[in-house]
Amino acid sequence: MEQGRRYVLVAWLGAAIRPAFSSFVAIAGAIAVGTSILIGTGVDPGFAYFIILSESLGTEFGVTKILIELVPLLITALGLLICFRAGIWNLGAQGQMLIGALLANVVGYSFGPLPSPVIIPLLLLAGMVAGAAWALPPALLKAKLGINEVITTMLLNFVAMNILRFLIKGILRDVREEHPLTYPIVSTAKLPNIYGTQVHIGILIALAFGAVVYLLMARTKLGFELRILGQSLKTARYIGLPVGRLIVLAFVISGAASGLAGAIQVSGVMRNINPVWTPGYWLAAVPLVFIAKMSPIAVIPLSLLFAVLLVGGDIMHRTTGVPVYFVDILLSLMLLFFAVSEVVWRIQMRRVEG
Repeated sequence: MEQGRRYVLVAWLGAAIRPAFSSFVAIAGAIAVGTSILIGTGVDPGFAYFIILSESLGTEFGVTKILIELVPLLITALGLLICFRAGIWNLGAQGQMLIGALLANVVGYSFGPLPSPVIIPLLLLAGMVAGAAWALPPALLKAKLGINEVITTMLLNFVAMNILRFLIKGILRDVREEHPLTYPIVSTAKLPNIYGTQVHIGILIALAFGAVVYLLMARTKLGFELRILGQSLKTARYIGLPVGRLIVLAFVISGAASGLAGAIQVSGVMRNINPVWTPGYWLAAVPLVFIAKMSPIAVIPLSLLFAVLLVGGDIMHRTTGVPVYFVDILLSLMLLFFAVSEVVWRIQMRRVEG
């Protein structure tokens, strides 16, 4: 009887705190280890973390920079979430973003006479189509031949980077520039800023996309089928779900999201592309999605937290001399502590059940 009460109590507590437990452990553990690293290198951790927060959240420049960085990070994370919920490891978001940005840039300067209400949606659509197309080969290889998507998607990242460099140094190069760059998009293709701010409307697109992903995964038949696929491939096949089609759809939607992120970067921030541009948003988006427990709602505030770390870490580097990749260490530690906390939790629950 006592054992049964204990199990009920633990189960109730688990349902109440389980969603946030692993995420809290991941963030707290990463900060604790990061503090030890800073102390070991002779840096005052209190001052370093103060710089990250005060200079990013306490200034207009910092807040603007955070919101601009939030856009590609949030969109990329939401795209990856769809694949991860389906049990698919799409690690090719970087390549999909690069190809999407490149085609968006071409559209942005090739259709210059068009007005903003026409060329901006066309540019964003071009980025989405390019990103989806770049995700299609590993999707088909996975769906038709069962080839591991981790290998194919990661290799395609390097293919995309080299295609980008080849084209920008070749036929897409702006001959007016001394160094290799693409032609800049025309002024009508630039995303407008939100009134009274220096933040472009890409932030509204990102938040709207978050709502779409939530509705897709929680309120549609496709989302339900993707969740079943992610929980058990055998079950999905047993109940007759079109597994191959679902794999391709998850890849295509995820790739389109990464391509959209690249197009928004071109239209809202960059205007042209440097051949050595290698956005690392996907590296932050992968641990972000897991720490958010693959919840579209939780991804939004956690994306904001990660954007604060990215922006604040850059400022901290210039202020204290701490290497800028210290933030990458924190993000990696978060993923590590998240995995450890998940394992510990499951062991504890098995002991209670036993």
